[in-house]
Formats: sequence, structure tokens, C-alpha cells
Amino acid sequence: MIYSDKLKMILRDSHWTQEQLAAKLGVSFATVNNWIHGRTKPQRSQIMAIERLYLAQDLTNEPEPIYITLVNADEVKVGDYVKLTKDSDNEYDDEAIRAEAMDLLSGEVIRNGGDGEVLEGMEIVDDDDFDAWSAQMEEMAWRAMPYREMHVANSVATVARGTRSAGRIYDNFDTAAKAQVVFKFKNHSAIARIVSWVA
Repeated sequence: MIYSDKLKMILRDSHWTQEQLAAKLGVSFATVNNWIHGRTKPQRSQIMAIERLYLAQDLTNEPEPIYITLVNADEVKVGDYVKLTKDSDNEYDDEAIRAEAMDLLSGEVIRNGGDGEVLEGMEIVDDDDFDAWSAQMEEMAWRAMPYREMHVANSVATVARGTRSAGRIYDNFDTAAKAQVVFKFKNHSAIARIVSWVA
């Protein structure tokens, strides 16, 4: 898809006018109009700004923000976006919701983390450089760890206070929704805010 077409889709979905987008970006109407008609293309930093604005808008039409707890959230950081998908094949939970990190530009999901293989070529360093050795061991352990899927928490033990469980949001969307990570815990979980009931 050429970027002018994507930009037209963003304007249509967000209900922004060209003037509103120009004001949000601090550029002229003529600049946005040239992008829309394919005469020029925004710089990468401008594309990132457009995507952030688009993804960050709250399209839920809820009176207050809705927060959820993500478990196994090692692969995301604060500010990242995640795609929430109903996990109907989950054998443990009928209302499971899988969460996957989203690439900001393409909207595609990305999978980081361990691939189950131990790294080759790790060197053992002398005792004077324990921090470097410790970092190597941590990286080796991470690579050897099998991939653990990120999910929306759905049990009393894992749902953080003030957030909703997977069961409480399961019926709010058809197949996929979008959320932004707003807080990260040290225990491999995170808090995210729902920004759209459509991904």
C-alpha cells in the first residue's frame, strides 16, 4: 500500500480533517494535502508521529479509560502497542485473550523473545568483569527459554487492582482490539490501556 492511501485510511478511520492532522503535527494544510495526493511523502519521523497519534486515540467510546493487566509481558515496554486477539483455542480458559506486540508502522504483530536455542560462542570472562559475564548468562537463559505467549490476565491472582480481566472485556470486541502499555512491573507483567475495540 502506498503511503497516501494509508494516510487516507487513517483520516477516514480517525474522522480527522486534513486541517486537524496538520495542526496535530505542526505542519501546514498544504503539506498534508500533498501527502494525501501523493505529490510528496512525509519523512520517517513524521510517519512515526502520524502513526502514534492514530494509535493513541481512544476509539472505545467509553466514559473512562479501560486498563488491563498483561502477563508474560517481557517483550513489551511502556509506550508499545499490543494487538489483543480472542484465543478461542486456549484449552485452559474459554475467555482467553492473547496479546502480541504491534509494529508501529505496519500494524503487524512482532514476536521477540526466546527461540528455545542456547547461544553459541558465549565466552566466560574473568572475575573482574562479573557484570559482563552476568549479562551474557542472562542473555543465554533468555534465548534458551521457550517462548511464552503474552495474555490478558484473567485470574484473581494475576489481575492488578483497578484493571479489568479478560473475561470482563471479552464481549466488548469481535475478534481483535488494540491497547497501549502504560506501566511495566518487574514480575513480567504490565498494565495497558485499551485504545480501540478494533485492531
